[in-house]
Parts: sequence; C-alpha cells; structure tokens
Amino acid sequence: MKQPEKNIDESLEKRKQLEMLVSELKFELEEARSLLKEEQEARQFYQLIADFTFSWELWLDPQGNIKYCSPSCSDITGYSANQILDSPSVSELLVYGDDRPGFDGFLSGALNQMPGKTSHEFRILTRTRQLRWCSVNVRGVYDRQGRYLGIRASIHDITRLRRALGHITSLSTGKEMESRNRQRLKAELEMKERELVAYLLQLSRKNELIAQVIRQLEKMLEGKNPLTREPLQKLLQNLEQSSSETIDWEMVESQLENLYPGFMVRLHQKHSRLTSKENKLCACLRLGLTSREIAGLKNISPQSVEIARVRLRKKLKLAGSKRLANYLAEI
Repeated sequence: MKQPEKNIDESLEKRKQLEMLVSELKFELEEARSLLKEEQEARQFYQLIADFTFSWELWLDPQGNIKYCSPSCSDITGYSANQILDSPSVSELLVYGDDRPGFDGFLSGALNQMPGKTSHEFRILTRTRQLRWCSVNVRGVYDRQGRYLGIRASIHDITRLRRALGHITSLSTGKEMESRNRQRLKAELEMKERELVAYLLQLSRKNELIAQVIRQLEKMLEGKNPLTREPLQKLLQNLEQSSSETIDWEMVESQLENLYPGFMVRLHQKHSRLTSKENKLCACLRLGLTSREIAGLKNISPQSVEIARVRLRKKLKLAGSKRLANYLAEI
C-alpha cells in the first residue's frame, strides 16, 4: 500500500509544480501584454502629437531603424513619410555627400547614448535636388519602466537663417574649395535635373487631373439630359485628345544623358534584352519618380507600374533585399 501512496504523493507534487509554473507563465504573459499595451498607447500618443508639428519628427529604435516619420518631412524634403520609411537610411537618401560622415557619427553617438552634443547641423538634397540646411535635436525615448526605446529626432529647416547670417557661401563649407569650373558644372547639372524632374512631375499631375475629369464627365453623361449631353461629349473628346499626347522620350533620354553620361549605354550593355518600355521605366526610376508619378506620365494605373517593376526586377535578376532604384543608381 505504501507504493501507491508514494506514487499519489509524487503525482500531487508534480501537479502542484505544474500549476505553479502555469501561474507564473500567466503572470508573465499578462505583464508582457500590459507592457505592449502601454508601449502602443505611448506610440499612438506620440504619433498624434508628432503628426501635427511643424518640424520633421523621427523615432529611431536602438538599432537605428526608423520606427516613425512625421508627415512634415514632405515640406522639408519633398519625400513622403512612406518613402523615407522604405529607404535604407535617411543619410543615403537625403544627406549631402560631404556631410554624411558627420551626420552618421552624430546619430550613432546619440543611439549609443554617448555623452556629447544633442544637436547637429547638416545639409540635405531635396526631392527636386535643392540644397537645404537643417538642424537636428535628439533625446532618448524610454517607456514607463525606464527601458530604452531609441531616440526622438526633431529636424528643422534653417536655410533662411543661415542665408540671413551669411553662413552659406558654397557647397563645400569647411572643406577644401573645389575648382570654380567644376563647381559651376555641378550646379548646372543639378539645375537641369531639378528642371527635368519638375517638368515630369508637372506633366504627371496634369495627366492625372485630366484622367479624373474624364471619369467625372463619363459619369455625368450617364444622365438623360439632352441639353447637356452634346457639349459634355465635345468637352470629353477634347480632354481625351489632350490626354493622348505622349511625352517626348527622346528629350528625356537626352537630358538623362547630360545628367548621367553613359547610363543608357551601360544599361543596354548589362541588360541587352530589355524592351523599349522597360528602358523608359528604368529612366524614370533613375530620376527618382514614384510609381504614381510614372503612371501619370504614361496614362496608366499605378498598379500597372508596380506589375512592370516586379517584372523588371525578375529580368534584372535582383535579390529580394536589393532596391531597384539603388541598383540603377549604381550602373
């Protein structure tokens, strides 16, 4: 009789241990859920505040990944928040080449919580290749338990202030001056790139607007009012003729050659099987146009452009981690 009693005691002891373990796991799970909820609430509150600030707000985790980007970035950089979130890094996308080492060093020190400066001034090149001076202020972000969540960076455009103080003298401030001829040529190329991108963006928006008006007119023509049908049909025909005007791709390729000499030749040498349409898509991507902007230029839907991009990636045999725009920039 002693053996069964011993087995029962052991079973009861094991059951008691299991119950304690389950209880501990439940407690840890509830604690984790509570921490997650608090973090989500804190993030939502921060995002609500940051979305409506004039400055450009960034939240970077301890590894330097962007967790949040405020919509105000568009006013300063010309890029949307999603474009910045999808980029490999803010430094590669925006920071002017000569200022990248200083910017990266400042950001690295802030992320590693090293004592030092809490602000830094640097230059960026906007979406339309305009040079702007910016100031960034950083501070650590912590949850209620004191756990380090990364840094908050507030970025302000100080171009006007710099100009007013007479501090903006050249693109190579603080470094050895480039030769005047080289500087002049660089400025001319940047101006041409700004003009070309601005022209393509304007044409894309015009085509997109015409397409919207055409869709609205088609809905209005579904009505049965004979007095308005004929003038609406004439207006619709005129708009359709206007929207059918194609972009001068020879001009675009000529300007692209001025900006990036030999790009199309090198592209053809590396990928001779690309079609004419795929070459045009590569040209637009090299200029930094988005799928929506390319769709406006070609009078097609953004979904069609996305499909074309996927097919182009397969044809170029790009790895999943390699961004298409970055690959074209390296050619």
